[in-house]
Order: sequence, then structure tokens, then C-alpha cells
Amino acid sequence: MVNLPLRAQPVSGTGGDPWTCSRWPRPGSRSSRAVLRAFSPDKRLHRRFEEVVRGALAAGSARVSEMVASLPSPLQNRFHQAKALYRFLSNPRVEAEALLDRVYQESATALEGEEVLVLLDLSPVVKPYARALEGIARVGKDRRPGYELLTALGLDPAGRLALGYAHLVAYGERGFASLPKEVEGAIEAARERLGGVGRRLVYVADRGFDDRKVFGQVLALGEEFVVRVYRDRKLGEGGSLAKVAPSLALPCGEEVELRVGGRYQRVRLHFGWREVEVEGRRLHLVVCRVPALGRRGEWWLLTSLPVRGREEAARVVEAYRRRWEVERFFRLLKTGLGLETFQVRGLARIRKVVAVLLGLAVFLWEVERLGDPFKGFLLQLGGKLGLPSERDGPYLLLRGLVRLLNYEVTQELLKQAKGGRGRSFG
Repeated sequence: MVNLPLRAQPVSGTGGDPWTCSRWPRPGSRSSRAVLRAFSPDKRLHRRFEEVVRGALAAGSARVSEMVASLPSPLQNRFHQAKALYRFLSNPRVEAEALLDRVYQESATALEGEEVLVLLDLSPVVKPYARALEGIARVGKDRRPGYELLTALGLDPAGRLALGYAHLVAYGERGFASLPKEVEGAIEAARERLGGVGRRLVYVADRGFDDRKVFGQVLALGEEFVVRVYRDRKLGEGGSLAKVAPSLALPCGEEVELRVGGRYQRVRLHFGWREVEVEGRRLHLVVCRVPALGRRGEWWLLTSLPVRGREEAARVVEAYRRRWEVERFFRLLKTGLGLETFQVRGLARIRKVVAVLLGLAVFLWEVERLGDPFKGFLLQLGGKLGLPSERDGPYLLLRGLVRLLNYEVTQELLKQAKGGRGRSFG
């Protein structure tokens, strides 16, 4: 049996972090299967957990029937394998919070640097044809049936991503208090998991978090924030941003990389700043205009960070621009892993599926961040031909990763069948 060249070289400066490239298989080290198994809190459930992971990757779906159809199995009747996965999701020893705790721990240890951005996001998980799901309500701008996924993602200067908080918000759930209460819990939990001695957190959020309670809580914790605000945001002495922002001069210009029309491009932006009073606090307003984005390309950013000149204003703009980068995470989660395709009932089971997919999305983010040679190898395994017209979508990365995992499974089975004479990665 031939060993494939799967060894990725450690990235300099990783310091042996368990989540970085040094964790990828080298001679005598753990296999990539072991990396994924780290999410499972109970060793007795590794096999079923791994089947869910490999099935979700192979199918690009959270639907158990599609997971099973994508997995190799000695069983003639796939119903029995599907039943085993349903039992796994119903097992009281497998808790969504326990799975998420593993993701929090595994990802947060890799963060480096004195400043970490905490990206708050509330993303709809739409189930348009569902009516009987527990806790389902109308969500999003279109008010379609579904849930909302509240997340706090940590992002360090090197682009490493950690999950600081995640909760599937079900507005129809018995005992649900309010969304502001959920957001309050997310901010506090993210600080506990992502903060540390000598590290500053900067909470970055879109207009959905334009709330004085959010501002007050972040400042009370001793951290900073950058929030895109609504145009009707009131200022002190009866003024409003709608009157102040349009007249603000935008003397500074820079080129940055942004996703425009489905592709990342270098675009020009212009920005300016001034001090404002909001809710009795002296804050700074940074107005940024990105002509390439059309109507979406005007950002009114309210921040507690000091802004005394061009460099500090550019830092605020960059913090919000990096919040846009995290859309790749949700692209992996929704488009690549099929978050919205689940077909299980009961919030407990739904949240377990979401927890597994969140762990996989963080894992895939790190694979993308590390880049070549490992990412390039996975894309080749996934069928990339190297044509100029090809786009490196999540489906190629997922397909390549599944083929790698299947290879490792085969090696392990051969090793067992030959009494330990086979060769494997682990």
C-alpha cells in the first residue's frame, strides 16, 4: 500500500498549538480522523460521531438519510445505519453543549496576539416548509419559518478563528426570555472563553446589534466595540446621524480586498471621522464609502476606540472589513455543510446537529487558512483540474477531505484485517 503525500509542514510561529498545522499528521502523530474525534466528549461514541462527521462532509448535508447514502457500509439495508445515527442524536449522553464545549476549547487555544476581534452575528436558519418543529418561529427579513443562530467568533491578527459562543435561538421555545438576554449571554461567554491576561477584545457587529445595552455591557467589561449603526441613530442634544454623517468629509482613501460579486477583489474605499455624543457617552463615528458595493457600500461605524487620526480611523474600518471575511465561515456552514437541510425533530437533536456542523466549519476554516500544500492537495483530491475558470468552492474542499478520511478508514480496516501489518497515518 502506497502512502500518499499528506504531510503539511508546520507553520512558523504556531508554538505547537493543537489547532494549527502542527496538528496535521506527520510520522508517528495523530491522524486527521483523530483531530475530528477530538470534538467527541465520550470515547464510547467515537464511531457514531465519526459516521455523522464523515456523512455530513460527504453529503454536504445535515440530513441523516443523505449522510447514510454517502457512507460506505457493509449493511445491505441502509435503514439500520440511519437508525444508529438517529439513536446517536437521541442519546442523552451526547449533549449539544458538551459538543460545543469541545469546539470552544479546541479552537480558542490557537488564538494568538494581544488583540482579538469578537465578531457577533445573528444568522437565520430557514426551514420554509416546516410547520411542526419545536420552537419554530418566523425569522429574518423575509419572516420565513426557522430559527436564528447567534454566534460570537474570535479572529486573531493571523486569521485564526475560534468559536466563543453559539446558540440556536428558538423564539417559540418554552421559557425563551428575549433576544437581548441571549445577546447579553453571548457577549459575556465570549469574553470568558476568548479573553485573557494582556489581551484586549474588540466586539465587531452589524446593525442588528446597534443597541445601547450592547454598548454599555461591552464597556462595563472593559473591552471595546465597533458597531455599524442605523441611519436614524440619535445623538446628543436632539441630533441624529442622518444629519451629521452625509456632511462629513471623507479625506482618506485606501485599497482593500473585499468580496464583490462572488469574488474577492481589490477595491477603493474612502473614509472620515469625528467625535459624537451617544447616550451620554463620547464616542467616535467613522464613515466609510465603498463605491464598488453600490448602495450597500456606505458604512457608519460607531466605536469606543480612540480615533485621533488617519491610522486609528483606518484600524476601525479594517476591523469592520474583517467582519465581512467571516461570511466565508457561514458559506462553509450553510452552502458546504447544508446547515438548513436537517430533518430531525426536537430542539435537543437539532442543536446536536448544529453543534457538529459548527465544529466542522471551524475545522474547514483552518484548513482554508493554512493554504498550500495541504489545501491544494485536498482540492486535487476533490477533483480540481487547475483550469483558470475553476472556482475553489467549498464542495471541492469537502470532497477532497472526505476522500482523505475514507483512505484513512480503509487503511485502518486493512491493518486490522492483516493483524497489524498494514500501514496507516495514525
